Amino acid sequence: MNAVRQRASEWTALAAAAGGVLLACFTAVGTLVADNVLIPVTTSAAGAPLVGDGGGPALTGPVTAALEIAEPTVGDRLWAFAPSLVLAVQVAVVGLLLFRVVRSLRTGAPFAPVNVRRLWACAAVVLAGALLASATRVFAYQAVVDGASRALPGSPPLEVVVDVPVTAVALGLGLAAAAEFMRRGTVLREDVDGLV
Repeated sequence: MNAVRQRASEWTALAAAAGGVLLACFTAVGTLVADNVLIPVTTSAAGAPLVGDGGGPALTGPVTAALEIAEPTVGDRLWAFAPSLVLAVQVAVVGLLLFRVVRSLRTGAPFAPVNVRRLWACAAVVLAGALLASATRVFAYQAVVDGASRALPGSPPLEVVVDVPVTAVALGLGLAAAAEFMRRGTVLREDVDGLV
């Protein structure tokens, strides 16, 4: 019965990893076949339409908008595709590492040094991947925005919106905490080995 549960856990982990990779790939491919490319940008309030008369609300400072590239070139599509590709690779690597952790539980010794290394690797991949995906997104989107700005002379200056990957950083820190928990469990297991 225990072997059946172990196999079910392995298949669940594998299915979750495969589902995450497929979802990330679906998102990535969606940017390649979309009719348009939308890029979040900020611009000055001078380029935005005013609402009401002089006594009502007024726009001041930068305004967030979406730059729509209606007929994107292959280059625009590839630039928009790059961050999703980084995310898909990140999900695949983390999924494979977590699958190997779950698979190693079959031995009945979850606090193995190899699992500690795998969890630290997961934390590093999530943190580095989040920063790399964010940097790739900013660089790629800026390339598309620069091309659009040259095609629209006289338009207000556009800046790419920079999003901090808070969720990915929190997940990476959570995996690092789990790795530290596993490391301490490994040390404790080695200390009590042979006492019983």
